[in-house]
Amino acid sequence: MSPGGHAATTVVASTAAALYGGSLPVAAGVAAGGFLIDLDHAVDYVLFNGQTDVRPSAFLRYYLEGWPHRVVLMLHSYELFALLIAVAWWTHWSVLWGYVIGGLMHLLLDMRFNGELLPNNVLAFYSFAYRAAHRFRGATLHGELTRVPAPEGFWRAFFWNGAVTGLRQPPS
Repeated sequence: MSPGGHAATTVVASTAAALYGGSLPVAAGVAAGGFLIDLDHAVDYVLFNGQTDVRPSAFLRYYLEGWPHRVVLMLHSYELFALLIAVAWWTHWSVLWGYVIGGLMHLLLDMRFNGELLPNNVLAFYSFAYRAAHRFRGATLHGELTRVPAPEGFWRAFFWNGAVTGLRQPPS
């Protein structure tokens, strides 16, 4: 799903948590889990892919056009969510429950809308152990993709989803 899609769904989900659930801490957690979970892309971009152009437009273009050589994504993993659920269960911390809800919503939307970008196994991709077993190699995890240029301008790119517009594995 596009970053803008995640932002929009997160606003709706966190607003619903605040209005209908009556809990601002849960709503804040949903906001963090639904959108800020993508901060791990920024970590990958700089630390694991060696990118130095930290302008938001360059960062978006790098990911939307399918360039990552290393895909670590520490926050996008079943293993982390299993641990967070255990901690939330143990501590009854409402903000953490909100984060879990928002983060799981984010992962489900990623699986639904980014499945075409992960032709090998979209469900396995969200396991940190699976990515580690493949040495976090983008080409192995994503397959060889035909790169479609992202639209010009930050906001158009922010709401663009390459999977919808034809980013595909090339024909064999």
